[in-house]
Amino acid sequence: MAAESLKNHPKRWKWRLEWLAQTGMEKCVSLLPGPTAFRLGETLGGIAWHFMGGRRRVVLRNLRIAFHNEYDLAALDKMTRDVFRRTGANLLSAAHTARLPMEKIGEILTVENPELIEEALANGKGLVLMPSHMGNWEILTRMNRFFPPGHSNGAFYRPLNNPILDEQLLAQRESEGTRLFSKRDSFHLVTGFIRDGGIVGILADQRVGSQGELVRFFGRLTRASPLPSLMARRSKSQVFAMSVITVAPGKWKIRYHEVDGPVSTESCMKAIEQAMRASPQDVFWLQERWKLYIHPNKSLRRWLGSESLGEGTPHRALLWLAGTPPNWQLPEDWVHPDVIYEVVESTDATDRESLQKFISNIDRAKPLPIDFIVTCNAKNALVKAAAREGIHLISLKPSP
Repeated sequence: MAAESLKNHPKRWKWRLEWLAQTGMEKCVSLLPGPTAFRLGETLGGIAWHFMGGRRRVVLRNLRIAFHNEYDLAALDKMTRDVFRRTGANLLSAAHTARLPMEKIGEILTVENPELIEEALANGKGLVLMPSHMGNWEILTRMNRFFPPGHSNGAFYRPLNNPILDEQLLAQRESEGTRLFSKRDSFHLVTGFIRDGGIVGILADQRVGSQGELVRFFGRLTRASPLPSLMARRSKSQVFAMSVITVAPGKWKIRYHEVDGPVSTESCMKAIEQAMRASPQDVFWLQERWKLYIHPNKSLRRWLGSESLGEGTPHRALLWLAGTPPNWQLPEDWVHPDVIYEVVESTDATDRESLQKFISNIDRAKPLPIDFIVTCNAKNALVKAAAREGIHLISLKPSP
């Protein structure tokens, strides 16, 4: 939507103020040297770590699921702070990169193994790339010159809620030769683009909700987007994951990762996991990646399926029996092979603060975090305590 068409829209001032703040911030950051912008972002990220307690718990929970068998809790606590600092650095660097002249991109980005892409494109077909939300991902949209000549470049994107910023983003990307696809575009259009030698990138590491395919990611059963594997199979092209790794303040490198075996959602997610392991501090862990889309009317089995997909990292849950009606039992729909329940039969904690401390102690007693709590007729203090700990609580009704 053009800016002029917003003339009578009730949100026009909000959109314009957001546009002014975004462009003003990019302009100010672009005046700084790249390493200075990076270090300033690190400082801001460190400050955010002190004040964003909820996000701090989300990051630590993600890291405990991904690396519980590789690092102890003290090391993961430290990594959480490092993630905040690096995320701040990468976000501010992304604003700096957005206004960096195209000819300067080669000064801040290198590709470690470009021969993989060159070999994959030698047969005249295109390919599918799976970058992760890691590093300065703004740089991914500006690396056309790093691909072999003669291949068009495209990417999937989600339209921004602010139409003024969305129009500006589209114009900038397309002016640099990147064709943008949205979920409204025909699947055949995208696969045809790839078959004609195009390179299409899609961010597939984040959670997708109930429409995703059930796979293991870092060993944990979850749902993931099947789109990259579908595009690769339909276009008969190869697919690679990508790492964006910080090598120095204001400098990054790309590393490509091959998909092992037949292309599937599972093999694609394994390649993405390998890419993220290349530099965990660079990964955007501030979104709850293994969020469970469950509630009293959507049981655990509806989300995770009725059976396990082989051995892996289990879910850890509390079966809270303290204060529940006599003879109440966990319904069958809330039992799953991938979930290990720890039973809380009674507790002296009754107020919100003592319950929160009680839950926190249970949570930190083992490497894996508590993923959710199931109980019957939860008291208000328990609901608030679980919410303050960032743990999903399911309060079921007694059987009729």
